[in-house]
Amino acid sequence: MWHVACDTALDLPALAQRAGVARAVDGVLQMPFSRRGFRIGVVTTDLDIACDVPIAADESLDWPDTEAWLGVGGTRPGFEDDDLAQRPVHLGRSPMERIRRVAQPTTMIDRARIQRVPKRADLFTRALAGDLGPRAQQERSRFAIKHPLALAMTPLIRGLVPLQGSREKLQPTGWGGNLSDPLRNAQSIKALGHFLGADFVGICEAEPWMWYSHDEVEGRPIEPYHRFAVVMLIDQGFETMEGASGDDWISGAQSMRAYLRGALIAGLMAAHVRRMGFGARAHSNAHSEVLHLPAVLMAGLGELSRIGELVLNPFIGPRSKSVVFTTDLPLAVDQPIDFGLQDTCAQCLKCARECPCNAIPYGPKTVFNGYEIWKPDVEKCGKYRLTNMKGSACGRCMKTCPFNSEDLVEYEQRLWQAIESAAARRDLIEHDDRTGGGERNPVKRWWWDLEIVDGVARAPVAGVNERDLEPGRETRLAPAQKIAVFPPRLQPRGGTTLATVVPLDRAAGLLAAQDVERSCSAEVAVEGVSAGAPERA
Repeated sequence: MWHVACDTALDLPALAQRAGVARAVDGVLQMPFSRRGFRIGVVTTDLDIACDVPIAADESLDWPDTEAWLGVGGTRPGFEDDDLAQRPVHLGRSPMERIRRVAQPTTMIDRARIQRVPKRADLFTRALAGDLGPRAQQERSRFAIKHPLALAMTPLIRGLVPLQGSREKLQPTGWGGNLSDPLRNAQSIKALGHFLGADFVGICEAEPWMWYSHDEVEGRPIEPYHRFAVVMLIDQGFETMEGASGDDWISGAQSMRAYLRGALIAGLMAAHVRRMGFGARAHSNAHSEVLHLPAVLMAGLGELSRIGELVLNPFIGPRSKSVVFTTDLPLAVDQPIDFGLQDTCAQCLKCARECPCNAIPYGPKTVFNGYEIWKPDVEKCGKYRLTNMKGSACGRCMKTCPFNSEDLVEYEQRLWQAIESAAARRDLIEHDDRTGGGERNPVKRWWWDLEIVDGVARAPVAGVNERDLEPGRETRLAPAQKIAVFPPRLQPRGGTTLATVVPLDRAAGLLAAQDVERSCSAEVAVEGVSAGAPERA
C-alpha cells in the first residue's frame, strides 16, 4: 500500500530516518548530498525485504570527497546540481541549444504528396482488429503488459484519457496576464514541462499532414483543431536498458513508465493552458489524434534514424517515448536539427544487424508516402513485438544503438566530435562495438523475470531472451533480406472501424517495396530540391 503526506496514518519522517534516506538536523529533516529539497513517499508490503539502517548521528550529509562529487564509482555527480542552478529552466538539462538548427529536416518531406491516414491503419490497431491474424490479435491486449510492473501502470495511463482535454476553441481568461508574446509563452511552457519531469521539450506548428484522418472506434473524421504542438520526450533510462537485452521481460515496463509520466505531464500542462482560456488537448500513447513522429521531428528534438519510424535524439539516442499536447496558445516554434545523423546512420548498420526479426533495412533510404525514410518492415517488427514469448515487447534497436550511451565525459567528447566532424563518425560507431556497447551489464539487472498468466504472476512459460551482440550477423542476413512496405493504398481506408477485418497483404507489400526501390533515387533528387530540404552528407 502506498502512503504520502496528508493521506496516511504513518509517521513518514520517522520512517525516512529509520530507512536511512534522511536524518533530522536541528529539528529539520535533511537528505544526504542534496540541497534541492525533497518529498517522502512510502510503500508498505508483506514482501520479505532486507532492511537498511539509519544514518549515524555524527555522519556528515555532504559529499564525502571530491571523487564522489565528480561521480567516480557510478553516482550522479554533484556538480550537475551546481551547473543546473545557473541554467535557465526552459533549456532543460541537455544542451540542445548547441545543436545546429536548419530550416527543413535532414530527411526530405514532400507535404503535397503526404496522404493522411486513419488511426485504424496503425499496426497495433490493425492487430487488435484481427488484420495480422488470430495469434497477433490474441496477444495484442497483453504484449506490452505481460510483466506485472507494466500491468500496474497501464490502468493509470488509460484512466487519464478522459482528462486529456477538449478540441474546442476557448476565450482567454486573463489569468496569465498578457499572453500575446509567443517567445515568452514558449519559454514558460518549456520550463513547465522540464519542471514536471520531461527530459526534452520542443514546439512546432501542428500542420494538417501531422494529424490522423479518422479515429479507429467510430471512423469519425478528424479535422485539425489546434495550431501548435508542444512535444516532449521522456527518457526510458540508460541504467535499466544497460542491464537488459532489449527484448526481455522489463522492456514493456520501461515503455509504460515513460508513457505514464508523459501522459501525466501533458495532461497537467494542457489543463493549465485551458484554465488560461486557450484550447489544449493531450495526445498520449493511450489515445492520440496526431502522429508523434513528424511532430518530434519538426519540433527539433531529433533526426530520423536507420531504425526507421523513430526520431533519434543526440543526447539520449533512441531510448525515448514521446507525448504531445496541441494548443492555440500563441507560441514561438523551434526549427529542426542537424547533428550529422544521416551520415552516421548511413555508415552504421548496428540496429539492423541486431534486430531479432531482421526488420530494419540494410539498404538506403526510400520515399514512403512523401517522407524520405529508412522504412522498416512494420509487419515483421510488429508481429515480433506482439508475439515475443520470451519477453515483453521489444526495444533491441534502442538498446544496441551507439547513441544509447551513458552520460560520461569520454562519450560526450566522442559525441561532440561526431556532431562537428564527419570524419569522427566512423570512430563513434567502431568505438561502440569495440567497447561492448549494447552488451548486457549484469550489475544493472534489478528486476524479476515474471509473466502474467491468467491474472497471476509466475516464472515465464517460455523462458527469457538473453541476447548479446552478434558482430558479422549482417553478412548472413543482409543479402537475403526482404522488406515489405504498406503504403496508404494497402492500409484500411478512412471510416473503417475495429469491427471490420482488413487482412494485411504481405505479398502486395513486397511488390510495393520493389516499386519504391526502383523509383526512389530519382524521386529524392528531384523532390529534395522542390521541398527545400538541405543537402545531405
